[in-house]
Amino acid sequence: MGVLSLGRLLPCAAALLLGACGMNATVTSVRPRNAILISIDTLRPDHLGCYGHGRDTSPTLDALAARGVRFADASAAAPWTLPSHATMLTGLYPSHHGVKNHETRLPGSVVTLAEELARHDLRTLGVVNTWNVGAPQFQLAQGFQRFSYVPETEEDERTLQMRTRNGAREVLAQAREFLLADGGAQPFFLFLHFYDVHSDFSPRPPYREQFVEPYQGRLTGRTQQLVNLRDQGASFSPDDLRWLRQMYDAEIRQLDDLLGSFFGWLDGRGWLADTLLVVTSDHGEEFQEHGGILHGRTQYQEVLRVPLILAGPGVPVGTVVDTPVNLVDLAPTVLACMGLSSSTPRDGLDVSGLWRGERLPERPFFAEADHTNVVGGEHLLDIQQMIRRGARKLHFDSHARAARLFDLARDPRESRDLAGEQPDEARALLAELEAFRAGAAVPESIPAPTKEEQALLEDLGYGGGGEDE
Repeated sequence: MGVLSLGRLLPCAAALLLGACGMNATVTSVRPRNAILISIDTLRPDHLGCYGHGRDTSPTLDALAARGVRFADASAAAPWTLPSHATMLTGLYPSHHGVKNHETRLPGSVVTLAEELARHDLRTLGVVNTWNVGAPQFQLAQGFQRFSYVPETEEDERTLQMRTRNGAREVLAQAREFLLADGGAQPFFLFLHFYDVHSDFSPRPPYREQFVEPYQGRLTGRTQQLVNLRDQGASFSPDDLRWLRQMYDAEIRQLDDLLGSFFGWLDGRGWLADTLLVVTSDHGEEFQEHGGILHGRTQYQEVLRVPLILAGPGVPVGTVVDTPVNLVDLAPTVLACMGLSSSTPRDGLDVSGLWRGERLPERPFFAEADHTNVVGGEHLLDIQQMIRRGARKLHFDSHARAARLFDLARDPRESRDLAGEQPDEARALLAELEAFRAGAAVPESIPAPTKEEQALLEDLGYGGGGEDE
């Protein structure tokens, strides 16, 4: 554990979150009164300043990390949106909550974080910006008293074609409306999901001018174009990848500025000082580190590693936790930070003790990608799984029956497969993974997406030759 330096934070953003804009920086109560969980879809931690990025993409989130706890090694339980958010909201792995593809749903028997908090008299509010979380058939809204889905797309008035919209403004407007609806007298839990960092990459001109160098290549930033190029096996030049990363950075900064304004609004209402803020993501993004683009198909760190930042009453200032954690830990940790006990069985643990110097029992982490992919013209399920113990990480391709073993401590980029050199360790991890999979719950099935829903999925890049959520 270590202390995070304020270093390069922008003065106004740091001032807002650390108290110079009206909020008292000292802890005002032992426990927070409210909680806000923010999920920024497709956000890689290494594109944030507080995680070492060299560009000024995230002054608001950097300042939040500076006044709270940043987990340096947090992982998602799936490399795509639907199962990852189900894990975030339940503390269960996909094999145990059962939401693995677009034909399964969260059972009513699973107790969500929102349900737990509602039982303790918090208003439970959710505003999300993706069909993968907001569609009612998946039942991720269990426990939310008010829940709104802001669609990802809208019709372009000029071309009459569907396009990805900048949804953050609409999400935040809806959140303000929900918070003000009852006068703010009752404590609240607010879940916000933002799709803006996900492709299509379409930052507004000021952000594009700030972050993106001139580019004359073929790429448009549209998801469907990237899916088509990936499925064709097309190569991307260094200039293509530079432009994609820069467009991605511009989207991050655009959203970060909107979050800064929202935090300022919360502060002006007198709510920020009593609120636990949690920021994370459902998965990362590939920029051909291992030959892939987008996300959803592999278990490499570029798609599994996510940011995790907590700040608020009872959370220490400027602390970095290096111990690996997983998004299965999010729900039990939020409950612990709120001072609420729970008897609900979960795969995750309360990890708040880590910032007090406590140790957790050694445990494996798992990740699953069970949706349909197309391999050699066949539609196949259960393509990629992962198990990690400490720094040792095993990828398993259930179609090829192939395992790859990596040592993240010595090889963080997962470039050297050790399975041939260390077959006993690979076999032991694979046996543990298969035992975990054998204990999977029977999922609750729902009908396949309708033609209209499938058209939406394909427009967003979720259909066709694979899935990228």
